[in-house]
Amino acid sequence: MMVPTVYAKMIEEKWQKMGGLLGVLGKATTEATCASGPCQREFEGGTIFVVRGTTATVVLRAQGHVGPQWFEAGGLKAGLGFPVTDEIITSQGSYQEFDPSDGQGTTIRTWRAQTGVIAISAGTAIGAHFVWLGGIQAVGYPMGPVNCGLKNAGCSQSFEGGTLVTSSGSPATLIKGGIKSKWVSAAAQNGSLGYPTFEEECFGSTPSCVQSFQGGQIIWSKKTGATIVQGGIRSVYSNSGFMAGPLGLPISDEKCRLRDKGCVQDFQNGRIAWSSKTGAKTLRGAIASRYKNAGSQNSYLGYPTTEELCGIPRGGCKQGFQGGTVVWSPVSGARIMRGAIGAAHSGILTGWIGPEGYPLGDENCGLAQNGCFQQFQTGRYYWSPNTRKAVFVKNGILSRWNQLGGSGGRMGYPTWNEVCANGYCKQQFQHGVVTWSAPGARPW
Repeated sequence: MMVPTVYAKMIEEKWQKMGGLLGVLGKATTEATCASGPCQREFEGGTIFVVRGTTATVVLRAQGHVGPQWFEAGGLKAGLGFPVTDEIITSQGSYQEFDPSDGQGTTIRTWRAQTGVIAISAGTAIGAHFVWLGGIQAVGYPMGPVNCGLKNAGCSQSFEGGTLVTSSGSPATLIKGGIKSKWVSAAAQNGSLGYPTFEEECFGSTPSCVQSFQGGQIIWSKKTGATIVQGGIRSVYSNSGFMAGPLGLPISDEKCRLRDKGCVQDFQNGRIAWSSKTGAKTLRGAIASRYKNAGSQNSYLGYPTTEELCGIPRGGCKQGFQGGTVVWSPVSGARIMRGAIGAAHSGILTGWIGPEGYPLGDENCGLAQNGCFQQFQTGRYYWSPNTRKAVFVKNGILSRWNQLGGSGGRMGYPTWNEVCANGYCKQQFQHGVVTWSAPGARPW
């Protein structure tokens, strides 16, 4: 087939540019031809091709690294395709793109001294994503060939800049750096995370990075390292605003196999606790500190059953737990309410403050008859197993009752709340009544 003049000229110009007879190609060993695919001409040191009628490229027979291996492997006769580019040499190695004309896209043949020649086919999921990411300039040279036969028909290939992985249920994705190390330590695709589903995303000037996987996410920052968030804890964390939310970054992986098979995970500004009975709930601030001091999930409080709710009158907040409620206000701090006393003061739990005010301490037990009391802003609640009810005692009646020995005295525990009318009050106790009026309080 006659070679178009323009193509013959392109081959001649390429040969001259490479030094002509004195260059790496030397003298021609064949005439130019277009009989077998792209127009080409063979020389002592390689072959020049005219690619798609616009570019002249060369495969070197003796110089370089990719070209000699291409010739040795059979070149065009072996279906390795014609060169789309010349061999490109970098400080780490060299590479050259070829078009096998099989409709599957180009093949990038790479060379490094440590690995020799490794081909990357753009017709595969990993190869296509490698090209989409920016190729060697973005991902670096391959460290080895593609490794297939992984879980769920998965494949992986390691590069200088990370590892590309894919499976029947996940797209080809790059995983790198601290997130990759964490994923590998968690058993990679064989662990609970499975395969990555999205590329790593980073935010901020001192970045925090996140990458999503089939079974959760890995979050990394220079300050906190890489941690895993998954399951119910991840859902609550996401709903709270994720890394930009009030919890900040996770500082540890979740810890499971706790009481009732529960899990907890710590964050910069709080904790999320989960159990199958309560779901995942957030713990923050003074309420979280009081809960922790009480023994967290191993205490009588158990796991949180609600999120913290603020906006109670006088600036208060509350949070429900399996065994009680922690209530906080600027005046009282965080206090625990539970049992009969907590039930008797349920108004605070529904968002309003009665005359008792906020609790100023936790429940104090070990009184006479195995009774308990809890101090509030305006008085005290008392309870005993004999009366089986929590009753509030305050003001002059509380003072007079204490003078008579309180819960251990002759009047016993209160059995009914104070009743007042016309400046006169009285309150029923187990063994009598204490009254109060302007002159003072006295027993009946």
